[in-house]
Parts: sequence; structure tokens; C-alpha cells
Amino acid sequence: MMKLINIKVLVLLVAILTVTLAVSPAQACACGEDWSAMSPEKIASEINNSEDGARITEGQSGQLPPPPEGYEYDENYKLVPTK
Repeated sequence: MMKLINIKVLVLLVAILTVTLAVSPAQACACGEDWSAMSPEKIASEINNSEDGARITEGQSGQLPPPPEGYEYDENYKLVPTK
């Protein structure tokens, strides 16, 4: 009986981890964030500090917010000041 409970707990933990890890850092960063209330510098900092792979994937799929005024995305989807 105890072994069955341990297996159920293990399966539950694996399920929780699978669901939580499926959320990329860019998505996690965007959850609940009001981008319009953030300064351009804060938006650039939040996006540029996310994991490279996740940020690039999100950028390629169009899920990153539009660049704030005075910034543009580079080839790696980092926000850089416009010239």
C-alpha cells in the first residue's frame, strides 16, 4: 500500500514539473505583466534577461511584445536602442 502511494506521489510531482517547465521564461515574464505601465528600459531589461533559447523561440513565433519606443529587436530578439 505504501509503495502505491509513493508511486502516485511521484507521478503527481512529474506531472506538476512537466506543466511548470513547459512555460518558457519569456511567457513567465509576461504573465500578469502590464507592459504598457513599464518604462522602455524595464521592458528591455525583462526581455533581454530571459533565457536566449526561449526568447528567440518566442520572437520567431511572434509572442514577444512590440518593441517599446526607442528600441528595436536585433537578430537574437534582444531589445537594442535605435540609432
